[in-house]
Amino acid sequence: MSGVKETDLNKFPSDLSHPEAGTSFLPPATRPTSDIRKPANEVMQRAMSSAKNEERHIFDNSIVFIVVKDHILTSTCRHADGVECQLCLYEKELKLPHLPEMIFPNNTLTILLKSHPNEFFIQFNTFDALKRVNATAAPDVQVGPSAVWKEARKDAHIKESEHPYDWTYTSDYDGTLGPYVQVEPTEERIDLEKLKRKDPIHFYAQLSLYEDELHDHGIAEMTIRVRVMPTCFFVLCRFYLRIDHVMVRVCDTRLFGEIGQDYVLREWSLREAKYAELSPQDLENVLDPNVIWQALPLLTVKSTKLYPSK
Repeated sequence: MSGVKETDLNKFPSDLSHPEAGTSFLPPATRPTSDIRKPANEVMQRAMSSAKNEERHIFDNSIVFIVVKDHILTSTCRHADGVECQLCLYEKELKLPHLPEMIFPNNTLTILLKSHPNEFFIQFNTFDALKRVNATAAPDVQVGPSAVWKEARKDAHIKESEHPYDWTYTSDYDGTLGPYVQVEPTEERIDLEKLKRKDPIHFYAQLSLYEDELHDHGIAEMTIRVRVMPTCFFVLCRFYLRIDHVMVRVCDTRLFGEIGQDYVLREWSLREAKYAELSPQDLENVLDPNVIWQALPLLTVKSTKLYPSK
């Protein structure tokens, strides 16, 4: 098996709905409806199905990477064939007053072991990432633009006092583990120097899970990148939040694995700073999460080893 290490954060696509990926954590679409707009929906379904792209790569003849990229979640309800649409399912299951502006519901990165072909080892998917967003409490930031932002969305007829939620869509998601994975806390850290080597890249992908521009006052987004080299692999799942002229936050989940190790190393970290705490040079880089993360103070980090059960 291989261990997983962490590095920069710009190379990763994913999707999860494949029979070998084990049980999908996307909400099932199983509820019949009486919608009669079938012909138009059939056309839409055909267009959306043609957008799906799946890539696979096998590392060390033992670990399989499956990346799926697919269409964005539609902004209007579209039932088809008597089945409840994804938009309704997301709104019902997540219980957020407002969903992010752009959601890619089928984008996933699935990692599975050949020794356990019917269950995934770890998976990154949009639904589970958004489940980690606080749907009952406002964020711990007070910003001027937020008043403008909430005013622009008052058409939802939900006042913050009636249903507060984290409108920054901050998520501490660190992946969805398969049923046979054992987790062990560790002080071991990913050796970033190994990731700086000029090793050949055998496989690379990147994808988005969701994004919201906070009504033009910043951005909140979660992306995934994966890079596979001859002797190791690295995965980065990053949540990046920028509230213009107020603060920057980065939550990273890094996986590192290499030949000769029987575990994958996973690190989750939280970094953030207010604009007033950043240097002029750092402020020039706030628009680039691949640069600014290194300038942000590290507030929390936790490392775990992921093992397959024997």
